[in-house]
Amino acid sequence: MRKVLSAVAAIAVMLAGTSFSDAGTSISAESTNGSIKIMAIGDSITDGYGISGSYRKYLYHELTQKGYSIDMVGSKSSSFTAEFTDSETGERFSYDDDNTGYSGYAIKEYPGRNGILETLKSTNCLSACKPDIVILQIGTNDVIDNYDMENSYARAQELIEYILENISDDSALFVTTIPDVEPNRTEVYNWFSNYRHSPDWQTNYPDDVAEEKILDTLHSYNTDLTALVQKMASENEKATLTGSKSPYLCSANVSKAITDVKSQLVDGVHPNNKGYKLMGEYWSCVIDSYLSGRLPEDRAYQTEDLEELQKFILGIPQNKLSSKSFKERYDLNNDDIVDIFDVVTLRKELIK
Repeated sequence: MRKVLSAVAAIAVMLAGTSFSDAGTSISAESTNGSIKIMAIGDSITDGYGISGSYRKYLYHELTQKGYSIDMVGSKSSSFTAEFTDSETGERFSYDDDNTGYSGYAIKEYPGRNGILETLKSTNCLSACKPDIVILQIGTNDVIDNYDMENSYARAQELIEYILENISDDSALFVTTIPDVEPNRTEVYNWFSNYRHSPDWQTNYPDDVAEEKILDTLHSYNTDLTALVQKMASENEKATLTGSKSPYLCSANVSKAITDVKSQLVDGVHPNNKGYKLMGEYWSCVIDSYLSGRLPEDRAYQTEDLEELQKFILGIPQNKLSSKSFKERYDLNNDDIVDIFDVVTLRKELIK
């Protein structure tokens, strides 16, 4: 027991001096002197397929309503302020429409598709815009084409590494899953043609079989992408403990914002304004939590929670809560993993 307590104490001391404690405050401190620059990178879901502003307009509106000064930046920029009126509620607001979203783009270039990686390089937008926060949502077109999905992990890693190498050490990159689709809708039915027959073209699959294959591919991509980001984030954490600095990397799960593909997608792939609003609200919550370092308001925490969380990080078995309940309670920054960043967040709040 004494060794356990000593180990817990050691990690507490170690965390007290690590730069992780500044992960959610460096940008927030700068916001008093200037705007927080946010770059949304992605495909048509980021660009806004038939719907101006996509989720970005809601993200901008929600964060400015919370008191943040936000500057949306990207390779596609304009000096004009965009306006939006919600046809259902009548709500009106203006927003910054700058972004790096490109309809039809894949993770990386392949025959028939342009790539986000190549576009970031050719536009040099990361170095030019110097974003404080980057949101990356990409991969839907790779899934639609069923293009070399076994190597999508490697393509995503190359893209993420490029972004991390070209943003400042005190910035943040959030990499998210992609939403579910409804591939048998008329508007997008033919987009998924690679799933509707056998590889030798001798057998055509019924719609329900094709849909199952499509969703399996999408969910596998999301699982692999999340695992990749968490692995890379863990490696960054270890490097930081040795004195190295790197941007804050975090996995996100915006796919959980789209809960009903029938009512929240306009065509079976792209969100309608209802879906985009849910996505914008999700991102607003994630980024606000990151900037403020606040704990969830519906939970109360004591010093015993910090000890439990530190034991978990050390690999000491937990018996009080199920894995699901433990994650629900201690995933404080909503990145779908309980890690050292959650320890730092809880410690900071308890000190307050």
